[in-house]
Amino acid sequence: MLTLLLLSCLKTAPPPTAPVLHGDPGLSAELVSSGSIAERVSGPDDSDLVIHYTGEFKGDVAPCGCSDAPRGGLPRAAAYLESAGGGLRIVGASWLDDGTQLDGQPMADAAVKNAHMVSGLLAMSIDAVHVGLADAIALARLDAPPPVPMVSANITGPGIEPFLIVEQGDRRIAITGLAAPGHPAIATPGYDRTDPLDVLEVIQAAADASDVVVLLNDGATAATKRVLRAVNIGVVIETARVRGLEAPFRLSGAVWVRSHDQGQRLGELRLGLEGNRVHTARDRKIDLDASVPDHEGLGAIARDAAAQLKALDRALFAP
Repeated sequence: MLTLLLLSCLKTAPPPTAPVLHGDPGLSAELVSSGSIAERVSGPDDSDLVIHYTGEFKGDVAPCGCSDAPRGGLPRAAAYLESAGGGLRIVGASWLDDGTQLDGQPMADAAVKNAHMVSGLLAMSIDAVHVGLADAIALARLDAPPPVPMVSANITGPGIEPFLIVEQGDRRIAITGLAAPGHPAIATPGYDRTDPLDVLEVIQAAADASDVVVLLNDGATAATKRVLRAVNIGVVIETARVRGLEAPFRLSGAVWVRSHDQGQRLGELRLGLEGNRVHTARDRKIDLDASVPDHEGLGAIARDAAAQLKALDRALFAP
């Protein structure tokens, strides 16, 4: 009888509560790392804007290459996004592989990885992809710009827009970005890298054309802070190789969050708005572990990438 009672309790026990961090008033972060994909999707709430964000893939479509429980990958992210439904979809900088050999030539596998990354992002219907220094290096090696919605306020070149406008309900959301330009000696033929402190007018134009501005930051924190003092920015999303769970914080009225390194966790920022200001923010980090299934279409792209990389490895290094 006692055994039956214990089993009954186990069957009706609620799922474990996600760890929550509270930041500035109205801001919180939570780690979602258990349950099925359906259980990880947020229930209905009063969010006015939802932003799904990730980045820092370095050309890797599959989960990160750790031997112990690899996480992340476009197939798992796509499976979650399909279940979660609407919202903006943003990819931060370092999505391409800029790997360079000692002789200055690109690594042999970079072209294979980058081609499959572009195919994956197209299949996921991403709204904006931020171009950072590493991406500019990789883009300069391509014969043509990839047909993904690339954005940057201070890196210019074929296929890159200074900002993008995406409609969400009755609001116009502007997405733009700043990135560290790197040393002048770094070659990116066809792509110019301006000091991010010199493009304030681009950010202002994005604000003038929209209701809310999402500003992406890749190594340009000083310039981003300057922009926040001069322009009404709603959200800052930073790529900074973060591995832990951090609470969002406010700076000059903007809500600042950071993506997870190598896309191992998918960010889901659920915002409450008052006019064009962010009133509340719940930053959910979705752990993309092995219990999140692969999206069928993206899984096929990842398998094809793996097969081509394996064949290339055999051709280069077989005895």
